[in-house]
Amino acid sequence: MDKSANLIGKNLPQLSDILSNAGYQNVNPSLLAHTLYKKFGRPLSSIATYPKSLRQFLEENFSTDVLQPILKLQSTDGTIKGLFENEDGKLFEAAWIPAVKRMTICVSSQAGCRFGCKFCSTGQNGFKGNLNVYEILSQIFGLQKPFNHIVFMGMGEPLDNFANVKKSIDILTAWWGVSLAHRYITISTVGLIPELQLAIEQLRCNLAISLHSPFHNERKSIMPVENIYPIHEVISMLKAQKFTPKRRLSFEYLLIKDFNDSKSHAMETGKLLKDMESHVNLIVYNPIPSQNFGAPDTSTIENFRKILNLQGLRVTIRKSSGYDISAACGMMTGSR
Repeated sequence: MDKSANLIGKNLPQLSDILSNAGYQNVNPSLLAHTLYKKFGRPLSSIATYPKSLRQFLEENFSTDVLQPILKLQSTDGTIKGLFENEDGKLFEAAWIPAVKRMTICVSSQAGCRFGCKFCSTGQNGFKGNLNVYEILSQIFGLQKPFNHIVFMGMGEPLDNFANVKKSIDILTAWWGVSLAHRYITISTVGLIPELQLAIEQLRCNLAISLHSPFHNERKSIMPVENIYPIHEVISMLKAQKFTPKRRLSFEYLLIKDFNDSKSHAMETGKLLKDMESHVNLIVYNPIPSQNFGAPDTSTIENFRKILNLQGLRVTIRKSSGYDISAACGMMTGSR
């Protein structure tokens, strides 16, 4: 067997098969899984309850290495961005974002993105490919930083790579895996209705919907996905679902100066989200080279928030982290 065979990314049934095929049907595969994920970094030989022959077999035939960043940048606010490269030469990025009570890793699900949102550097640079489970988990373990929250908000559209994102989340939340609570994981999406329905049914993590304009023609001018899945249809589908306090539904609204930051935008957004158990995150636009968009001033942002609050919506003005290292919202490109 090739030593390059890697155990990272394998789930419990797959690990059980590996052990059974090696002649160890009566050992507990969860001990191996726990060592791989909850105790990442410990050698396989540390599983003391496994026979010595099994530990030797695992050490000789399998790797637990993950991809390491080929470049690391640190922001003045403490954010660390890592650039990763897979064996096919595809580049993708992840960021570690520290806060008072949270240590969040922002993970990419794809190298590039096929949805072409005009305010996003990733989308403007095209689609290179989906990331597999090993490559997704490599971002989390390869940054070598403690974490208690994970957001799939890096490069790519997570629901466009649903199978691998789901497998990754299964490992992150399983009792035999990382054991991270579902409520500490958030998936951000432009609103792919079929896959969004699957995520609601099959995953229990938080969902963040990219809204950015309540008006159909305006939204499709910056988000081509509006032509296929209009935001009004996305919201109609979401209103038919039941979300509990342990599973937050939020809407991301990127404020762009003189484009979507007016009183009428705020009023219409309030009408659109009326009677929904949801939260609105207002994000100030981060300039990217390919567009001439700008960021609104502080008073405009605050007035937008007040109008939403008056309509009964819970709103946070979200601070972007890692701006000076191009790790903030919409700035990741996966380039050296």
